Amino acid sequence: MHWDNLKTWIEIGALVFGLLFPIFTGKGYRLGWVLGGLSSFLNGLIAFASGYYLDVLLNAFYIGISLLSFWGWAIKEHTFQSMSWKKASIWLLVPGLLAAMYHPISKGIPGAELGFADGLTTFYSLAATLLLSKKIQWAWLIFVPINLLSAYMYYSKEFHFIALQFLVLTGLGIWAFYQWKREK
Repeated sequence: MHWDNLKTWIEIGALVFGLLFPIFTGKGYRLGWVLGGLSSFLNGLIAFASGYYLDVLLNAFYIGISLLSFWGWAIKEHTFQSMSWKKASIWLLVPGLLAAMYHPISKGIPGAELGFADGLTTFYSLAATLLLSKKIQWAWLIFVPINLLSAYMYYSKEFHFIALQFLVLTGLGIWAFYQWKREK
């Protein structure tokens, strides 16, 4: 079957699985991790088709997290933590530097037109995910501009359902920030 015939179905599948993932995992169902892995797999296909090659690697990372979580691996729950401004600035500076380093490399990769944006979304998403695993509350806010940039990137490649998914994820990031703020 030709990619154009599959494109919309892959997008819809990624959107549906991606939106069901937090609902099922939030209720404690292991099926949520399967849905998250499927969403990441489909998002990885879309990232590859879009030329967002670092985003492919990011989705592979999320597939790994989904598999490990499904098989029982879990990050220990611990209390919310704070972070000094010095340490926080490193977490905010390094992903930007990595994206800047990837940008000239991406120019030599066919189809990687938005290399700097691809680097920003990937490296900041990884940083935010690692910070969230340490229960650093403000890390949710990193996802707001990153998800908005991702929505633009995929919309510009005519992946409208994936752009919608990132807009919803932006709202979920803001909601999660305030939920954690109430728990703190």
